[in-house]
Amino acid sequence: MELDCRPGPRIRRQGHDHVLEAELTMTIPDEKGFSLVELATVLVVLGLLLGFSIPSFQRISATYQLQSSAEGVAAQLRLAREKALATGEEQPLHFPYTNAYHLHYPSGISTTWTLPRGVTFATSTVGAWYHMKADGRCAESGLIILRNARGARDTVSVQLSGLVLNQ
Repeated sequence: MELDCRPGPRIRRQGHDHVLEAELTMTIPDEKGFSLVELATVLVVLGLLLGFSIPSFQRISATYQLQSSAEGVAAQLRLAREKALATGEEQPLHFPYTNAYHLHYPSGISTTWTLPRGVTFATSTVGAWYHMKADGRCAESGLIILRNARGARDTVSVQLSGLVLNQ
């Protein structure tokens, strides 16, 4: 905003001294809005912020997807163990593909869970079976390794005792 200040000098006599008084008048222009330079500056700053924040957001998102996938696999294994204890029937979990796993029953496959895009099982996990027994133990022990597109890994450990841990 620009101010227009115009002095209006006046001389006044006061006894033997002469006093110079200045009168200032201010006028405010009627222009409203932002200048082109101000708008360009704001756009450049916003562009820089977005340019630096989007890769960070993608990294964080990939990490959270990996962690939540590992927690989901561990939760399904724990649920299979609890169901085996409750029903007295074995609960077999199968990892046939690099991005999916499911429960097998005598009647067939019940539910298939798919990993989020960019998250896969390591090659050593594909084809693995984990049979949760009616006494709460697991017939197999091993590591279920998940990885994302950036190469980060998360591991679920299945022990013979039936204990399932995220590592």
